[in-house]
Formats: sequence, C-alpha cells, structure tokens
Amino acid sequence: MFYIGVLGFVATAIGISIGGLLTMLLRRFQQGIAAIYALCTGLILGLVFLEIVPESINLGGWTIFILGIVTGSLLFLLIHQTYSKVTTINHHSSKDLFMHTGYLLAISISIHNFPMGIAFGSSQHTGISDSILQTLILHNIPEGIAMFTPLLLAGLGIYELLLFTCIVSLPVGIGAVLGSMVGMDYPALWAFIISLAVGIMIMVTLKEIFYEALRHSSMVYSLLISGVGALIIGMYLRTI
Repeated sequence: MFYIGVLGFVATAIGISIGGLLTMLLRRFQQGIAAIYALCTGLILGLVFLEIVPESINLGGWTIFILGIVTGSLLFLLIHQTYSKVTTINHHSSKDLFMHTGYLLAISISIHNFPMGIAFGSSQHTGISDSILQTLILHNIPEGIAMFTPLLLAGLGIYELLLFTCIVSLPVGIGAVLGSMVGMDYPALWAFIISLAVGIMIMVTLKEIFYEALRHSSMVYSLLISGVGALIIGMYLRTI
C-alpha cells in the first residue's frame, strides 16, 4: 500500500524536476522580465483551460466546477492577505514578488495533485495503472515549468528547489495511499478539489503574473507572448 504512495511521489517528482530543468534552459532564451511573466501566464492558463478544467467538469459537472472556482478565488484572497501579514513583501523588490508567486503556485499545484494521487492509487487493480503512472510524469512537466519560473527568478538554490519539489509531490503520494484504500467513490469531492485549485491558479496568474507583465510592457505584447505560451502547452498536451 505504501509502495503505491512512494511510486506516485517519485513519478510526480520526476515530472516536476524535468519541468524545472526545462525552465533553466528556457531562461537563456527569454528576453526581459515582461516576456518571462507573459510566457509564464500563457503556460499556466493553457494548462488550466486545456487540461485541468475539462477534467474537473467531466468529474463533477458545471455546478461543482463553478462552486470550486469561487471557493478557490476566495481562498486565494485569504492566502494572499495572510501571507502579506506574516511576510515582509516590498512590491518594489522583484525577489519578494517572485517568491510570493512561487509559493502560491506551489500551494495550488499541491491541491490539484492530491486527487491525481487518488486516481493513481484507486487504479491499482485495473489495467490503466501504468498509463496513469506515465501521465503523472508527463502531466507535471508543464506544472514544473510554471512553478519553477518565479522560484528560479527569486534566486533559490538547488536544495530549496528540491524542497519545493518534495512538497508538491507529497500530496500525490498521500492521495495514492488513500486511493488504494478508498478508491474513486467520491467523484464530486475530487471535482470540487480540482476546481478549487483552478480558482487559485487563475487568480495567481492574473493578479501576480500577468499584471507584472503589463507593468513592464504593453497589453498587445503581453497578450502575444502569453498566446505563444498557451500554444506551446497546447502542442505539448496533444503529444501525450
């Protein structure tokens, strides 16, 4: 049973790490802070609307999806206010902004990864467990890119990045253990959890990332680069 949890954790960590390595390579080709933020916006929103949103709607329907989105948005505002109170954030400091964004993305990705672990754990007695394991790795590559972009720009070292990787991967391991015991008997609950994560990710992307792209460039330029990021994610998802 716990072997399933370890397997889910490792598969997720591999996918996140590949995304982190790709981020390090992409940074060498990115020109300017506005391009980095706009590209990150496209990557995240592309991932959300092309993969995560359909997944949530298929599981629980539109009502649960909308409820989760609203709850996630309100939770984002609560997290944002709490984080600002316990942390000194100077919005003129790029490092503080990058760290703030990275933390919020890590939280939302962790929430979203939990039901993925449930799905993996509950599939152990079916013929699709190997496919879900491969999906776990591939699925987390773009999420790794989205999360590591602000964290690398904040100047985090390798050990700190490994810690973030473990934190984001842990919910999959826990979910896999629970899934092997309980199974996917509560699709509405998992749909709500996924939708909640979507609400957080959208709010983080628009308020923390795209807003900064607009501050350093024009609306047209930001939308153009964001479109490129969404196109990259769309082409990637079609290949897996």
